[in-house]
Amino acid sequence: MKTSIMFLFTAIFLSGCATMIRGTTEELQIMSDPLGAKASLSNGQACTTPCSLTLARNSSLAITFSKDGCDNHMTSVFPVLAGAGVILGGLIDYGTGAVYSLQPNPVVASLKCY
Repeated sequence: MKTSIMFLFTAIFLSGCATMIRGTTEELQIMSDPLGAKASLSNGQACTTPCSLTLARNSSLAITFSKDGCDNHMTSVFPVLAGAGVILGGLIDYGTGAVYSLQPNPVVASLKCY
């Protein structure tokens, strides 16, 4: 009985550690060659490269790069289990997305220009 109570206490105490330490959002760095391309995200956000946006760690999205005189380029970003998040994470962390890291980060697009 004493072991069960100790296990339950430990499980509750460790739940949400990654959420507190890593947070549920991540800064995504977005770059292009040449600079100054418009990066349009599938969630509606946009910026001009080089830029960075704060996104939920558990979000999957597509980024379309466009610039006058260049072909458009599309890149996908996915949440990937992070080593530290898995070690620190509890059930709460999987729900909040804190156990994930966005990949690739930074996102770098090489545009073909004419």
